[in-house]
Amino acid sequence: MEPNPVSAYGRTKLVGEENVKKAKKYYILRTAWLYGLGGKNFVKTMINLSKTKDEISVVNDQHGSPTSTTTLCEIIEQIMEKEPEYGVYHATNEGFTTWYEFTCKIFEYAGIKTKVKPISSKEYKQMYPASSDRPTNSQLSKEKLHKIGIYPSNYEDALKQYLKEELK
Repeated sequence: MEPNPVSAYGRTKLVGEENVKKAKKYYILRTAWLYGLGGKNFVKTMINLSKTKDEISVVNDQHGSPTSTTTLCEIIEQIMEKEPEYGVYHATNEGFTTWYEFTCKIFEYAGIKTKVKPISSKEYKQMYPASSDRPTNSQLSKEKLHKIGIYPSNYEDALKQYLKEELK
C-alpha cells in the first residue's frame, strides 16, 4: 500500500523517509500511537481526563496499533542484533483497535469508572475544529518482522505492563 499522508506531519515524515532511502544501508522503523513513561501521551491524557470528567467522548472510526516505548525499544534491539535486510519495518505492538476501544481498555485495566462515549472523527472535528486530521487506518502489518523472527507483544499486554509502572 502506498503512503497517503493526510496531514502536514505525515507529509514531513514521508519526505524524511524518502531522504533516508537515498542511502544504500538503512532501517526505517515506522511506529504508531506511541506511549511510554515520561512526557505526554494518549494514555496519560485519558487517565487525567477521567479525574475531572464523568464521561469522555473518544473517536471510534480510526484504527491502529497502540505501541509502548518499551516494545519499540525491544524491536530496535532485536533488529540491531539480527541485522536483517535493510529497509522499512513496521514497529508496533501486535493487534489492532480504535481510540475508543483503547480508552475502554485503559480504564478497565486502571480500574477507572469514567464512561467512554464513542464518536466519529467528523463529530470530533466539529467539537474541536482546530484539531489535526488523522488517518482512519494506521494499521501496520508486522509480517516483515515476523519473517525475521521478531514477534512484538500484544498491545493489551504492553498496556497492562505500562499501567503497572505509570500508576505506581
